Amino acid sequence: MEKSNLDSLKNLMVRRGVIIPSYQAYGELSGFYDYGPVGLNIKKRIERLWREHFINRLNNLEIEGAIIGPQAIFEASGHLGNFTDPISTCQKCGHSHRADKLLEEFFSKKGDRASMDRVSRMSVEEMEAAIKSNNVRCESCGLPLQKVDTFNLMLGTRIGPLNSVQGYLRPETAQGIFLNFKNVFRSYGLKLPVGIGQIGKAFRNEISPRNLLLRMREFSQMELEYFFDPGEGGLKINNKAVGEGEVSGKINFLTRDEQLDNADFEFREREMRDLLKEGNVPNSLFAYLLLREAEFLLALGFKSGDFRFRQMLTEELPHYSKGNVDLEVRIGDKFEEVAGNAYRTDFDLRNHQAATKTDMSVLSGEKKVLPHVVELSFGLDRLFYGLLYSSLYKDEARGWEVMMLSGSVSPYDFALFPLQKDEPLVSEAVAIFDSLTAKGYSVYYSASGSIGKRYARADEIGITKAITVDFETLSDRKVTVREITDAKQVRLGISELAG
Repeated sequence: MEKSNLDSLKNLMVRRGVIIPSYQAYGELSGFYDYGPVGLNIKKRIERLWREHFINRLNNLEIEGAIIGPQAIFEASGHLGNFTDPISTCQKCGHSHRADKLLEEFFSKKGDRASMDRVSRMSVEEMEAAIKSNNVRCESCGLPLQKVDTFNLMLGTRIGPLNSVQGYLRPETAQGIFLNFKNVFRSYGLKLPVGIGQIGKAFRNEISPRNLLLRMREFSQMELEYFFDPGEGGLKINNKAVGEGEVSGKINFLTRDEQLDNADFEFREREMRDLLKEGNVPNSLFAYLLLREAEFLLALGFKSGDFRFRQMLTEELPHYSKGNVDLEVRIGDKFEEVAGNAYRTDFDLRNHQAATKTDMSVLSGEKKVLPHVVELSFGLDRLFYGLLYSSLYKDEARGWEVMMLSGSVSPYDFALFPLQKDEPLVSEAVAIFDSLTAKGYSVYYSASGSIGKRYARADEIGITKAITVDFETLSDRKVTVREITDAKQVRLGISELAG
């Protein structure tokens, strides 16, 4: 089998209704996508696996917070002052561009990787100079661009019947976790360290959304905030120590120095203990959670060479961070961020404490402490996109593309096909459908089209097992089960299907 390219994936996603541009009948509104039945099922299974790895196994808690919040929250969090991107607006046609991405694409087309990587370290003034000196033009009308400004990404709304309260749609799910932390901590009788997670929608008013699910205005996050006492040695999770001496394992890592020395270098496998000693990872809890992320990606079905951890450059660090390491997966010919891992210290709790005059500290042993936080923030849509890209292959022998998803994220447990539309076959297939779904399995049923076309459809959307009911089934009570990996078929008794 040969790996399919990104264009093939985009074509398949649209053709099979995996994702659908939102409100398409009214003209596409950039940065908004709906998930069709297949896409939604895969997305839900990614969520389920995230909960298994980061909530259940680590004995953490999950909440669901409000999407809209009053202005004061985002003033305290720093989003209204610091949550910006560089923008260049064409003075003739009014088309707006995200300046850094425009420059990166410009240098990428020229094959100038060094200049492309330098863009992330440029100030607004340097970007403006680069746009002018390289005669970078408007994507809409083709005229040269000039000025670069900063643009706040917050999406605002008015609250109340008189529109008297200024509100914003949350740009991340994290602030709801911080504001609920002390309540949850006391209500459940918790001890530090403890993690609180949340899956939900977030919103950013992107300047120029593009690349399908990579840059959206409405998207889903899976976030975990791990609260700990920075003065406490020997941290334990589920009674397992996570100090520097106990954290071990290897990950693919790209350091800050390696990025500055060689723009084309991708990563090398590094021992976590060495990364801790060298200061590339800020603390042992952070290191422990990065190792759990690597396990999670392997469980999803990523191959080890298809993802890396990249230490963010100093110029890239968010306003709240004392150390960030991005988790990136290979999508097309680039590594794209799917999770941001940040050591937020006590930035958020301290700012909300000051803004509300509310004590956010909790007891750690015999002393009160304002916990520090390590954050794991997954972009669910990007992770979904990267997983599909890594799983799509062209099978020349079959004559179609195959989505080699693992059973844990396959959109359905089984595809179920009566060989023909004859009533006895359909009745038997329906009986098998009812039996499997009653046991909790999800089943994709189809009786239309040739059996070959139905196999192709199941392969393209990643269903790992296809069951065919044929005329022999009526007498021997056996069905044909076809595996997606090699298209081999075996006969199994109906009673063995859910074994």
